Amino acid sequence: MTTPQLPSGPRITPVQTFRFIRDATRFFVDCRERYGDPFTAPLPVGNVVVTGDPEGLRDIFSADPAVFEPLGQLPLAPAVGDNSLLLMGGQRHKRERKLLMPPFHGERMRTYGQLMQQLALRSVEQLRPGGPFRAQDVTQSISLEVIIRAVFGIEEPERVRRYREVLVGYMESYTPLLMMAVPLRRSFGGMGPWARFQRYVAELDQLLTEELATRRGHEAGHTDILSLLLAARDEDGQPMSDAELKDELRTLLIAGHETTAIGMAWALYHLHRAPETKQRLLEELAPLGPVPEPEALAKLPYLTAVCDESLRLHPIVPVVGRRTVAPFTLRGRELAPGTALMAAIALAHVNPAIYPEPERFRPERFLERKYSPFEYLPFGGGARRCIGAAFAQYEMRIVLGSLLAAHRFSLANDKLERPVRRNVTIGPGNGVEMVYEGPRQGALA
Repeated sequence: MTTPQLPSGPRITPVQTFRFIRDATRFFVDCRERYGDPFTAPLPVGNVVVTGDPEGLRDIFSADPAVFEPLGQLPLAPAVGDNSLLLMGGQRHKRERKLLMPPFHGERMRTYGQLMQQLALRSVEQLRPGGPFRAQDVTQSISLEVIIRAVFGIEEPERVRRYREVLVGYMESYTPLLMMAVPLRRSFGGMGPWARFQRYVAELDQLLTEELATRRGHEAGHTDILSLLLAARDEDGQPMSDAELKDELRTLLIAGHETTAIGMAWALYHLHRAPETKQRLLEELAPLGPVPEPEALAKLPYLTAVCDESLRLHPIVPVVGRRTVAPFTLRGRELAPGTALMAAIALAHVNPAIYPEPERFRPERFLERKYSPFEYLPFGGGARRCIGAAFAQYEMRIVLGSLLAAHRFSLANDKLERPVRRNVTIGPGNGVEMVYEGPRQGALA
């Protein structure tokens, strides 16, 4: 029996890897125009069959999950740990996902709305009217404290400060170079980027060890996500082990910190480049007053559309990877077991047949029609869709709505923001340079 042939694609050269790392969306668009969909791309994990067509995405996300295993252990494992949901397959993935899902939905999630708003408004207290700031610094600070307080359940100020210090170092020290270049993951006499990252790994592990030792057995009555996870039991009545909890908390940090912060920074950038769009949003916010109820913000249709359009233009993680463990058919093409696949979210989101003028920031498109889960998928899809999707969308609406209802901002310059890879995520290269104009005094300017 002959092995099915992979679709055509660019040659295996370092140039293609560099193009993918630098600008995945442009690389995928160029490949689709030249080779069609699906195509085969030479990437750091090897040859990968890529699709961004809705039918191809339907094939992947509607398939039996047992057909696939995760793709990308090498880039992700050091950051999230071997017990991370992102790296699991089979029954173990199903068990872990069932334990992790409840805290991120329904009433439990909405208990965090007031906290998100308080942290958003407190972040502006550090700004002075007429003073410059980077939007991503502000949104990242808010998102990080949401993680520390709502997810980890830390309240004591000195403990919050320590977590913030370690978590920032942990995220910043896992650079794109370490993520992609496995040979660099070694310590040179305790020096170098890998050694620095490992020091933060050890510090974070120590903090989490202390936290679990203090909290286990005392989770009753607490609403933070860690307490809910400590109380969770699987079908056999077994709790999550300390090792599992630590790696899942690291995963929640990676998946829920920078991702949400980047989405909010992009939204602020595009709103302040499009006066009519910003004006329409301010008119929607105005009847709610300077400090709207979080639940009222969460239900605003145009604010929701603004957040959706920001994530369409800039999906934080542009691809979802799988590897086949059984024969699989993609758009009528047979693929052998062991084939690496990528669902190109970034490619799907700039399909002009689905999104006319795909490079234009136009939230109205989300009010004019409903997109299928194979046309719009900023959080992936299928059995491995991001468990924190609803939490992230809720946080985006609460934080952006609270900031814009109470305060005025402007862009510091007219420079175009270019997406750059930070580590696992891709964000605005300059962090969105802005100016704080002061409190909003009832005007819609």
